[in-house]
Amino acid sequence: MRGEPRLRRAHVALALTFVAFGVVDGSWSARLPALKQRLSLDSGELGLVAFALTGAATAVLPLAGFLASRFGTRAPAALGLFVASGALAAAAFAPGEASLAAAAAGIGAGFGVVDVAANAHGVVLERRLGRHVLSALHGMWSLGLLAGSGIGAGAAAAAVGIRGQFPAVAAAVAALAVLVVPQLLRAEDAGAARFALPRGEAALPALLMFCSMFVESATMSWSAVFLAGPAHASGAVAAAGIVAFSVAMALSRFVGDRLLARWGVAGLAQRGGAVACLGIGVALAARTPAAGLAGFALVGAGSAVLVPAIFRVAGSSSRTSAAAGIAAVATAGYTGGVINGPAIGFLARGVGLTGALGLVGAAALVIALLGSRLVSTP
Repeated sequence: MRGEPRLRRAHVALALTFVAFGVVDGSWSARLPALKQRLSLDSGELGLVAFALTGAATAVLPLAGFLASRFGTRAPAALGLFVASGALAAAAFAPGEASLAAAAAGIGAGFGVVDVAANAHGVVLERRLGRHVLSALHGMWSLGLLAGSGIGAGAAAAAVGIRGQFPAVAAAVAALAVLVVPQLLRAEDAGAARFALPRGEAALPALLMFCSMFVESATMSWSAVFLAGPAHASGAVAAAGIVAFSVAMALSRFVGDRLLARWGVAGLAQRGGAVACLGIGVALAARTPAAGLAGFALVGAGSAVLVPAIFRVAGSSSRTSAAAGIAAVATAGYTGGVINGPAIGFLARGVGLTGALGLVGAAALVIALLGSRLVSTP
């Protein structure tokens, strides 16, 4: 078919878009302890910074839907990567909590735009290719997260400051975006992503997306802080917590399409939620660097496959367009990301970070218990 080379190029370009997205996220998350120390932030203040990122990501979802509806998904994907990478560079020079929160909001705004655009593009690409690829695309995001967190861990071990690391990563991501985004499908090929609130048949997938992204976002925001604090790990080992989480997520997502075919969405949700709950329990109970690394890896393995599977469920609804369904569950998911920062940060002031991270286990347990009610899609 004449369209096959174009679809292959779009597939590779979309995979690299997910990688670039993940690199920014991993770079930011791995160096949160360094930012916390440099600006002398307590857990509550760091929670507000995390809230700024996820709050901005959620707030821009209507704009993301409008942009994709008006211009297709290719232009918003590029815009989101440019905004997120530029804000990452700005974060390195933030002189205080307020300016760091502003930079975090910029990162989140970029994330919200590119996430809706990339996932809507992925669902359409699956249909045109005639096979499941969305879990593997999320696996590429996990590889990007691994690369970004690995860079962060290496920089911490080599005593490289964030003012050296963040601008370099931002420049590399912006350059990659310039190269790959033009290879994505054009607006008329990819369709439009319209914002919608989760309701009706989207309610359960939205709830489980909320819990799943709460688990993911909380682990990325707080695992390094937990390892550097209650677990008494070095800065390099603390950053390696994100690496362990990312490796487990990537491995899980690259087999996620096969697991979906074998167990269905309900089976993935039950098993994934149980594994994530076990992982956070191990990390919090032992409070040692080794147990923390192992536990956060289990959280990554358990939570990884659910997000792309739920995006597929939402994008396959007969009552809404693919992009509308994705926007609906993305709204719920990002709300989970918004809540985790202040909830864990301020709860930690009263009961300590170890106790506050019990909320992650509670969210994973909800996934395990309610996941059996999800309806699998072809």
